[in-house]
Amino acid sequence: MKAVTLLVSALATLVAAAPAAPAAPATDLEARSFAFDINAFNGLNNFNQVNLNYLLNINSLQLGLLGNLANVNNFNILQFQPLFQQQAFDLQGLLQLQSLHTFLQINQLGVLGGFDLASLQLQQLNLGLLSNVGVLDLQQFISPSVVGQVQTVASQSESRFLSASSSS
Repeated sequence: MKAVTLLVSALATLVAAAPAAPAAPATDLEARSFAFDINAFNGLNNFNQVNLNYLLNINSLQLGLLGNLANVNNFNILQFQPLFQQQAFDLQGLLQLQSLHTFLQINQLGVLGGFDLASLQLQQLNLGLLSNVGVLDLQQFISPSVVGQVQTVASQSESRFLSASSSS
């Protein structure tokens, strides 16, 4: 019996000296979640520029999917923040809207599900020596007779953010 007592006391000493168990591991979703300020993206409802909103609405672009990519796939959506904040309707913004639209369509196919997109950086098209073309104001090509119709369609916004779990 003394041997058992000695063995139990030795084990009790080891257990008391052992470090505490680590905290419960974060779920896979919590570990991959990307924190962003939804207000910097206009609540993922629209853009600041009227013509971009028009294109958003006629193409049925679901900006909420961008928020879901940030929350679920850890995608850094900050690279698209200038698109939401800009006031000018220029070629560079149009190209960025096209890349966003294409990326979200690829996501809708389910190709990106389960991937951690933290290191993915979508680069803007480098126009090189033609970079001044990127700042070409496209507003001058819009006929004044359709401005009212464009503004009507652009003002039709609905909440497109599919998950309300973003944080700042």
